Amino acid sequence: MVQFKRFLAHAARGKGIVSEGEGGQFESHEHSPGDCKRRYRTATPKQLWARGGCVKSHASARAYRNAWTPNVMTPTRDAEHSTDGLSECGAIARRFDPDRFLCALFVPAPAREAAMTLVAFNHECVRALSTPASWAVAGPIAGMIRLQWWRDVIDGGDPQRHPVAIALVDLLACGAVRADTVRGIVDARECELDGLPDWPAWRANMRAGAGGVQRAMAEVLDPRDDVACDAVAELGAVYGAGALARHLGAVLRSGRCPLPDVALDAVGLERDGLRDGAATAGQRAALHALLRAEGAAFHARALTIAPRLPRTVLPAALPAVLGRRDLRADGEDDGGARGIGDRLAVMVAMARGRV
Repeated sequence: MVQFKRFLAHAARGKGIVSEGEGGQFESHEHSPGDCKRRYRTATPKQLWARGGCVKSHASARAYRNAWTPNVMTPTRDAEHSTDGLSECGAIARRFDPDRFLCALFVPAPAREAAMTLVAFNHECVRALSTPASWAVAGPIAGMIRLQWWRDVIDGGDPQRHPVAIALVDLLACGAVRADTVRGIVDARECELDGLPDWPAWRANMRAGAGGVQRAMAEVLDPRDDVACDAVAELGAVYGAGALARHLGAVLRSGRCPLPDVALDAVGLERDGLRDGAATAGQRAALHALLRAEGAAFHARALTIAPRLPRTVLPAALPAVLGRRDLRADGEDDGGARGIGDRLAVMVAMARGRV
């Protein structure tokens, strides 16, 4: 009952939050393209040049300031809003990934902060991709610089007083989550920058990215149950597909293109054209239908691997409840605020023990 009341309290506070498109994998779809223009303007062109960036003008320096990790990615201001007793990672999760935040409230208290850390880390990786200003100057290299910094942190690099990075390093140091799983989340975002040629590549990327976030939570909850973790990864991919469908318009407007080339060809689109907002309502509807089929396939595979998840790892799979609802919708709300029906669906799934 205490957990239930806490859930309702946080849900009420998060009611007005509109998701990013990463948000789903696409996840953290919770910030708009304007949010991607960072407020941190500290590095000079000379300093950027010393760091290895080919920056010779103030105009290009401004774009690279949005790309260089240590200064730009420190999320202190992301957590400036009222935290209501939450950690910095929890505040970031609530503000930028309300879907996963609400589901994480069902994680047992001893593991809840680990779940919030993973959600905040995923938000940082997604934010690395949503940099249209940097794209105009440097193409995908801006996102790759950010993602490489996170890869270095995972491999033992200096977290540089970045609160999310410090929390992530602590998780890795105590063995609460596997480094390969966390590294796979970063690799998935980088593959998105490189472009995904076909559906098999997209599916593998979805399992490693959106699925990897949920798998990492399952590892925190029960590291010994590999079968359950595999099923949770598939269910995480369900949420990724659903969140992408829900936020498709916002994701494409932010400069991201987390879709396979064959899907774009099927509806008459090109990857570069999407960054210019060229997708019509009809084309987005066709893409939504393709994502609905893929989400159903992920869910069927999860049931094949584990027809019923152990209750210990069930909280890690709860975002799939929202993903399935998003896939059944028509996709016209373009990431509007969640209604009470979505919240109740998550609560019912947890009470029943089935996703």
